[in-house]
Amino acid sequence: MKSKPFVIAEIIKKSLVEELTGDEMAMLEFWINSKEENKQLFDSFKKSHTIEEDLTIINRIDLNQAWNTLEKKGKELKNSNHDWNLKIWIPLIASCFVLCFFFLYQNKTIHNSKIIAIQSTKHKNDVKPASNDAVLILDNGESFDLSNRNNEQLTNNIKLRNDQLEYVKGKYEGGQPKYNTLVVPKGGYYKLELSDGTKVWINAMSRLKFPESFGSGERKVQLEGEAYFEVYKDAQRPFIVQANGSDVKVLGTHFNVDAYNKKVRTTLEEGKVEVSTADHAIILQPGEFAESGDGRLDKGIADLNKDLAWHNNEFYFNKDNIQSIVDQLSNWYNINPKFDQGINRNKVITGSIDRNVPLSQVLEMLEYVSDLQFKIDGNQLIIKNK
Repeated sequence: MKSKPFVIAEIIKKSLVEELTGDEMAMLEFWINSKEENKQLFDSFKKSHTIEEDLTIINRIDLNQAWNTLEKKGKELKNSNHDWNLKIWIPLIASCFVLCFFFLYQNKTIHNSKIIAIQSTKHKNDVKPASNDAVLILDNGESFDLSNRNNEQLTNNIKLRNDQLEYVKGKYEGGQPKYNTLVVPKGGYYKLELSDGTKVWINAMSRLKFPESFGSGERKVQLEGEAYFEVYKDAQRPFIVQANGSDVKVLGTHFNVDAYNKKVRTTLEEGKVEVSTADHAIILQPGEFAESGDGRLDKGIADLNKDLAWHNNEFYFNKDNIQSIVDQLSNWYNINPKFDQGINRNKVITGSIDRNVPLSQVLEMLEYVSDLQFKIDGNQLIIKNK
């Protein structure tokens, strides 16, 4: 089995001659995005003068001895109380990367070189990523399974078009509002356009309750789970998202609300919002977040890459612990995790990868930067120590 620096080195070599497969590109992007130093190192490999200089040096070095020394140091680090992230391996890779890379560059055939296959063969029952899947429940109790439907009229006021649910704009007949509920299961997501023109992206394991048409007053919706909102601006009718005892009040803006747990996290991308609880209220500016729960309401500077990752079709881990990562995979791929005994679920991982890939590709990345092994068994994901 090839050591990790050699694997990445071979992938970088192939990228320079434009021979990467889709799976190899995913691994390269994961490695580059996991740390700024990796990006700088990759950029340096694309400079021809650097290649020539390092090729001269490489002939003077005993690669095996260098790698054995670094590998021993890596094992010492892994046995200590360090995080399971690229801090363990990447400094070692960076230390001998030039040696490994240019050794391969000289000694491997550049053309038609299918050196490694990143595609996992051990996961016999792979799992596809989340797809358009939801159930719409009308005020009268009638329901529609939207998973295999598109481009059709459901009622006079509701239609499906281009894989999203749309309500007739501006139509309000007075009287008591009719509330509909959109339920998105594990392994699903859905986009919704409300009657006022507001667009909502709803994440897996979430539900949104909303009126079929808004009246002349406040526009209120109720959220369980997570959703991203692009609110249509209407100064006369504030838009309010209610979630777990918190209210997010806006006129027109882009923001995300994560209400999966008892704590509600609101992240503002554009505009301005007011987040309030029974006892507190704060105003958010773009790039800030508010978190409510346990009688508190706090705000701070948001990590937009992380908080909006799902909306941007990414998994983005920034010192996320194993439990949190597996929970995300469970919701997105509709699988049930099972941890073996002895796994420290608080160890953390950093990196990012596209969400629209089979589960096996995500597991390859996680195995690459951790001491964990993953096995797909039906709808169960088994997590073990290596």
